[in-house]
Amino acid sequence: MAYGTGVRTLLLRASLVVLFGAAVAGDAAGQQAVTDEVTIGFLPVEWINAAVRKTLSPQSRAALTSPTGPLRVTDSAERLELLKAKLLDFQRAPALVPIELTFENRARRTVQRLPADQPVVERGIPVPDRYDPPRIIAGPGGVTVVPAQPRSFTTRRVGPGTSVNLNPTGFTTGEAEVRFSETETTAHLARRLSVSGVIGKPSTVSVLRQVLDPAKLYALALQRGAITNAEPAWTAAGTELLVTPELSGGALVVNVVPQIILPPAVAGQPPRRIAISACAAAVLTARGAPPSAGLLPKTDPDFYRVFLGTAQAVDDTITALTVTASVQYVGGPPQ
Repeated sequence: MAYGTGVRTLLLRASLVVLFGAAVAGDAAGQQAVTDEVTIGFLPVEWINAAVRKTLSPQSRAALTSPTGPLRVTDSAERLELLKAKLLDFQRAPALVPIELTFENRARRTVQRLPADQPVVERGIPVPDRYDPPRIIAGPGGVTVVPAQPRSFTTRRVGPGTSVNLNPTGFTTGEAEVRFSETETTAHLARRLSVSGVIGKPSTVSVLRQVLDPAKLYALALQRGAITNAEPAWTAAGTELLVTPELSGGALVVNVVPQIILPPAVAGQPPRRIAISACAAAVLTARGAPPSAGLLPKTDPDFYRVFLGTAQAVDDTITALTVTASVQYVGGPPQ
C-alpha cells in the first residue's frame, strides 16, 4: 500500500514487519535525520501504524526490532518527538488488564546421595617388574631350589570406584563410601487468583472469606506493623489482595498489597480493611516477557499458612508469587 507521492511504505501487518521509505537524508524542511528507538508498550500493531502514518514524514523509515518491540525509527528529531507523544497518548486509552496471580509452595530439603559413578580413590601398590631367576643349589644334604626373587618394583594405581587398605596379609580393595549433599526442591500449586483490572484503578481479589484462626492473623498484623496494641481482638476476619496495574515507560507494573477485611463495627456499614503495607510488592512485566516471579517481602511460612490458608507451608518452604498480566485496549486508537 502506498501513500504520498513517489513513496513506498509497507504497513505493520504482523508482529514483525518492517516499514520502509525512501533513502533518508533529511525531511522536507531539510532537517537532519536521526535514528532512535520508541517504546510501543502493549499497543496493537494497527494503532502503531496509525501513529506512524500521522506523524512521520514520507521519507521516514521505521522497523520493529522484534515482535515485542521497540520500534526503531529514522526521521527528524521533531517528527520522532511527535511519534513518541502520539504513542504515549495511545497508551492512555481505555484498556482492560487481565491479571493472574499464582502462589506456589517450593519445599527445599537437603539430602545425601551416593554418586552414580563412585569417585576415583587412588592408592599406589608396589608391583615387581624385574626378577632374579630361580636357582638350584646342590649340597651335602641334597638339592635346594630358590624361587625367583623380585629385584625392582613399579607402583600401580587402583582404578575408579575402589579404595585400597593395607592389612597384615597384603592389599585388599573395597567400594569407596563417598557421599555428597544436594538440595532437592519440590513445588506444588498453593493458590491461583485472577482479576481483571483497569489501568490506575485498584481491584480486590478475595483470598479467604474466613481465616481459621483470627487470633493468629491479629498477631501477624501486629508483627508487620499493620495495627497497634490498641486494636481490639478479632473474632472473625478474611484476607484479600489489593491489585493495582499501572503503566510505566511502556511496561506494566502490578502493585500487590495483602489486606485484611474485618466485619463492620456497626451493622449496615461497609467492612473495614487493613493493608499490610510491609508485605506489598510491585511486579514489573513487559510486552512478550515471561511471567514475573518473586516473593512478597517480609513474609514467612507462618504468613502463608494464616493469610493464604496453605497448610503445606512449613518452615523449610518458600512461597513464590508469579504474576502474568497484559494490557488489552478496547475500541480504536484515539483520534
